[in-house]
Amino acid sequence: MQPEMTTERLILRPVRASDAEAVIAGVGDIAVSGWLSPVPHPYGASDFQVFLTEIAQPGETFVVVDSDGLCGIVGIEDATLGYWFAPSRHGRGYATEAARRVLTAWFAETDAPVASGYFAGNARSANVLRKLGFVETGQGLKHCLALDRDRDHIDMILTRAAWGGA
Repeated sequence: MQPEMTTERLILRPVRASDAEAVIAGVGDIAVSGWLSPVPHPYGASDFQVFLTEIAQPGETFVVVDSDGLCGIVGIEDATLGYWFAPSRHGRGYATEAARRVLTAWFAETDAPVASGYFAGNARSANVLRKLGFVETGQGLKHCLALDRDRDHIDMILTRAAWGGA
C-alpha cells in the first residue's frame, strides 16, 4: 500500500515519534484499549516505542489525522484489519472512512481476503465492519490484554468478491 493516503476528511500517514503523546492518550483510555486484543493498560511511553519500532509498518499501519489532529490508527497487518479511534472522534464515521480507504488500497493490490472482528458488546465496531461488507465467520474467545481476561469475540472476513468499495 501507499505510505500516505487521503480521504475527503482525513489524512492517513505513517506513525511518527512525535505522535507519542496523542497515541498514548488515545489508546491509553480504557474505553479504547478495553475493546482491543493486543494493547496493555495502562499504555505508556515504552509501549508506544515498541509500537513505533516493532509493530507499525509504513504502508500497513496508518495514523489517522483530521483537521484537529491525530484521531486514531488503522491498518492491515497479516491480512487482518485493525483500528481504534479516540472517544472524542466517535460517531463521525471516521473508522468507516479510514478503513474503506485502506481496504481500497489493499484490494487494488491483491485478491486476498481480509479478516477482522470485534469483542461482543462493541456495537460501534460491529457496525463499521458490517458497513464495510465483512461477514461473520465464527465466534470464540480472544484475550484482551488491557482487561487481562478472555472475552467473547466475533470473527469476520471480507472477500474481494464482497468488497466492491462497500
